[in-house]
Formats: sequence, structure tokens, C-alpha cells
Amino acid sequence: MKNIITTIVLFTGLAWSCFADDHKKAETAPEPSIYVVRHIEVDLEKAKDFEAAVETKTKKYNRKEGSDLWFTWKVISGSRSGQYARLFGVPSWADFDKANTSNTINIPRNNEESAYWLENITPLQKSKIPPTEVWMVIPGTAYNNLEEGQQTRYGAIYKWKMKPGMYQKKTKYEIQMSEALGASDLKVRGSVMRFESGGDYMTFGRWIGFNTWEEFGKFREWGNLGEIYEAKHGKGTWAKYLEGWNTIHQDGGETETEYLEYLEDLSSFELD
Repeated sequence: MKNIITTIVLFTGLAWSCFADDHKKAETAPEPSIYVVRHIEVDLEKAKDFEAAVETKTKKYNRKEGSDLWFTWKVISGSRSGQYARLFGVPSWADFDKANTSNTINIPRNNEESAYWLENITPLQKSKIPPTEVWMVIPGTAYNNLEEGQQTRYGAIYKWKMKPGMYQKKTKYEIQMSEALGASDLKVRGSVMRFESGGDYMTFGRWIGFNTWEEFGKFREWGNLGEIYEAKHGKGTWAKYLEGWNTIHQDGGETETEYLEYLEDLSSFELD
């Protein structure tokens, strides 16, 4: 059964890259470790009205100092093409207990911002309660080869299903790959997350944020990833990595990829 995520966000943006500290926001704020992504489907004839309404709401509630941060991506490839991924991140599970915030798993919430969305934007959605996913960042997998606080224009997320009991090995392999990508000269940023809710718990997602397709192509160029990995971990390590990879993941398990585009007018942070 297909298990499709849009990002982020979150999605780390949603990981993922979209949640880096903004130059104008509190620079000491802790990085999010949990991301909530809501997938919103809109009829084509209502898309412009939806985007305009979300832009108005975002500027009204999500651009001020101390306001709830929200980010919107649009899926541009895969079976969710044309859908929107609206997401946010929090540093800990305790943050979901906060009152008077829209950054919560519960919807709708009894506050002015949530009420505004319910009245002005929900009628434009195909579903009043869109599908929601919760992802948790795997410690040690985040890296950033961009300027601090720089928002990325595009994102890609790759998803795989591990075999039961392979969590520790899977984590080790993902940390090693993140170390290699972080040590490379690729102008990208990203991390690895695991499904907590809304999908198969055996699913992991690697997020990569980038600003040009040319730069992304350096990552996807045939054979280049092996060179990047061995530059960090030594000659011959790539073959061992691939061999171990096959033992960790489900036989016949689906590998999925989605590309997304960041919509800055519908998000808390603008592109530089």
C-alpha cells in the first residue's frame, strides 16, 4: 500500500529546511524534532482562491514576532501532484500541550487563528479535516550546507520501509549517509525522519532541500552518491553500505519519491 508524504515538511524541513531559524526570529530557539503535516487537496478551479486566502491568513497571523510558524509546500511530482502540504514543527512532545496555539495535532483548536482558517479557508478544501501525518527526526541525521537561516525553494523526500527489528541498524546507516552529505560540497540541507502517526511505522523519510535543480542533479548524477559516501567514510565503504542496505529494508518494499516547491507567500519565512 502506498505511503506518500509531502515534507515537509515536513517535511525536515518538513525539515527539514523550512524550519531553520530566520534572521529576524529568535536565533536561540531549539530546532524542531517533531513535524505535523496536513495534506490539503483543492479543486483546480478553487486553487487560486485557496492560495490567496492562505496568503492573507499567513500575513495576518504567522509573520509576527512570537506567532505560530506555518509553512506551505506544493507537490509537483507523484500521485499527490497539485496538493498542498501545510506543516509546522515543534521541539518536543510537550509543546502539543500548549494552549491557545494553532501548532497542535488537534484540529480545529479553539483560538482566533484556527477559527479564521475554519471560516475562510476550510470551505475551499475538498475535505474539512485533511489527512495528517506526524514525523520525528532521527537524532544525528540533520545537516546543513547552506547559510544559516536560508530557506530552500525546492525539496525532495525519499521513503523506504525497514524490516521489523532493524531500527538501530537503519539509524546507523542514515547517520552515516547524513555525515557524508554534510561533508560534501553539495548546496543542500536535510535530515531523516520516522513516521509516528498517519502512516506505516516502519517507514523512514529522507528530506533534501535545495535551491536549484542543477545542484540537485549533482546529488542524483549516476555514481556521484557513491563517491560522496566514500569521500567521507573511505574507499570500498559504498559497496558495504549497499549490501547492508538490502538487509535492512523490506523485500519488495516500495520506494517513493516526491518533489515539492516552497510557497513563500503562504509561509512564515520568505525566500532570500
